[in-house]
Amino acid sequence: MRIYRSQVPRLAEAIIQTLVREDDIEVDERNVPEAILDVRSIMEEYLRRESRVVQETRDLMHERQITYDQFGKVKSQLAESRGHLTGDDGIRWIIGQILEAFMISHHVEEVFSEDYAMRKKMMALFRKHLIEEADLDKEARQRIKNVREGTAEWEMEYKKALEEIKRKMHEHEVPLPAF
Repeated sequence: MRIYRSQVPRLAEAIIQTLVREDDIEVDERNVPEAILDVRSIMEEYLRRESRVVQETRDLMHERQITYDQFGKVKSQLAESRGHLTGDDGIRWIIGQILEAFMISHHVEEVFSEDYAMRKKMMALFRKHLIEEADLDKEARQRIKNVREGTAEWEMEYKKALEEIKRKMHEHEVPLPAF
């Protein structure tokens, strides 16, 4: 699974709302926005690290004249050498960081549940939100025909298709309930 920057705010909000609603953690109503920001900052830091690895991968591939079809392999090797976990391992790392943050946060009054129970709930939330994004990616790719992937033209067409799908999706979206 891959985390998309656009999903971070909703995912952070869903994590806090779910864990509070199911009595895993206690967060004073006034501290909910700050608790959400704490979770967002963990995910955003992960994405900053991911972005650095991606840029370093591109630079390395350009420098060594490696073809784009090797991107995944090169990125995996570089990420491993940097100690940056990716995919499900990266998400498990993020969840671990969130759990640690709950223990020291001034915005979380009490933690009631065991780590394993909260891990399971958070992983389910990540899967739900990120699989939705993966479905968007698949649909956008299906809309792009007769353009070779990896080209600037493909990137432009992909972004346009993704934006169009998201725009249509948001027109029919039901917002998350507030506290």
